[in-house]
Amino acid sequence: MKCFEERISYPQFLKYLVPSVLTMIFLSFYTTIDGLFVSHYAGSDALAAINIVIPITCVIFGTSVMLATGAGAIIGARLGARREREANEIFSFISLVLLGLSIFFTLGGIIFLKPVCIFLGSSERLLPHVLPYAFVIFLGSIPMSFKLFFEYLVRTDGQPKVGMIMSMTGLVLNVVLDYIFVAVLDMGTYGAAWGTTLSISVSMLIGLVYFLRLGHIRFCRPKANMAVLIKSCTNGSSEMLTEMSTGITTFLFNIIIFDYFGEDGVAAVTIIMYIYYFFISFYMGIAVAAAPVVSFNVGSGDHEKIRETTRYSFMTIAVSSVLIVAVSIFCGRQIIRLFVPDGHVFDLTWEGLKLFSPVFMFIGVNVFLSGYFTALGNGFISALISSMRSLILVVVFILILPKLIGVSGIWLTMPMAEAVTVFMAVYLYKAHGKSYMKNSR
Repeated sequence: MKCFEERISYPQFLKYLVPSVLTMIFLSFYTTIDGLFVSHYAGSDALAAINIVIPITCVIFGTSVMLATGAGAIIGARLGARREREANEIFSFISLVLLGLSIFFTLGGIIFLKPVCIFLGSSERLLPHVLPYAFVIFLGSIPMSFKLFFEYLVRTDGQPKVGMIMSMTGLVLNVVLDYIFVAVLDMGTYGAAWGTTLSISVSMLIGLVYFLRLGHIRFCRPKANMAVLIKSCTNGSSEMLTEMSTGITTFLFNIIIFDYFGEDGVAAVTIIMYIYYFFISFYMGIAVAAAPVVSFNVGSGDHEKIRETTRYSFMTIAVSSVLIVAVSIFCGRQIIRLFVPDGHVFDLTWEGLKLFSPVFMFIGVNVFLSGYFTALGNGFISALISSMRSLILVVVFILILPKLIGVSGIWLTMPMAEAVTVFMAVYLYKAHGKSYMKNSR
């Protein structure tokens, strides 16, 4: 916990930040790796099929992230107040709740597999690719949920490097297994799903061993506490909304772009979303690294440390935003060619990416401030920021802009939503984030 308590320089902050950023980058690669392999060995229809299933993974991930971040803020505050036993009881109870929910997702998904896939927008042409991928994803609900849960909580435990090791191990294994299942055995989306699920399972086991044997936070006899569960869900609701909104907006994007360009349009959206997930992972890494420091010092009452962490985070976001926009524009063609050769899908994707790229100028501040308010225990403001940037404004703009300016409106939807939200988020930070620290001294 040394890094949570002592004043540090900006270079030291960056050193602390790196494991969390790398963890989120590795996490973003799981679905992307599937896309890379199936696009090359199974075609653009298989690539589009993976995007159809994204809302399913968003529900699984969203539930896990909600409980991890929401409970993590409570656990961090307990640790900061030197109430370790309570922290362990909360951790164990929330883990049990997550297990129950994961079993529910597995059984429900398998029973209603085909209706769910059709509802998500799968055409008859895509169903042979969608059904096997979705089946394995539902089957892997438990390891997927706990991998994310453990990765978030090791940061609360002051060990972001463990999370990095978990993600890196899973990523390397995913590449190897996808190559074997998709490239060598020609198993298509079914093989890609198994490659992802098995690699995530191994990664999850690393986290499980850590909390069983090495962590300051440990499993113990759980103590049911409905007030803590409700608070965890409230605290983490913004992260849940972000994941769920990603699923909803992906669904809407797929439906609307399909009317313009059919399966090729869905493939183009898929590639742009892969690029989006990769770059947003930088900002997510900053947010998840800062959150445990903030929550710990809320518990300890060290508001100067909170201000230091916030200042360094904003500095990093500003520099990252400029670099990411530059890379997406000047290297966009090369990135797209990793997925598809020159042709119709390539042209659609490149035209879309040029309009989509400004999103990275605004999204970093929104993601960070949402996580910041979660760490402060203000789930309402956190959820407000998340719902505006990732759901409400996205739905409004995706329904209006294409009717006004055609297909360009699809690509401009998310930049517009993030740009509007950033003004609200900064206002809320000035009105409630700073005042919190001033009034709490």
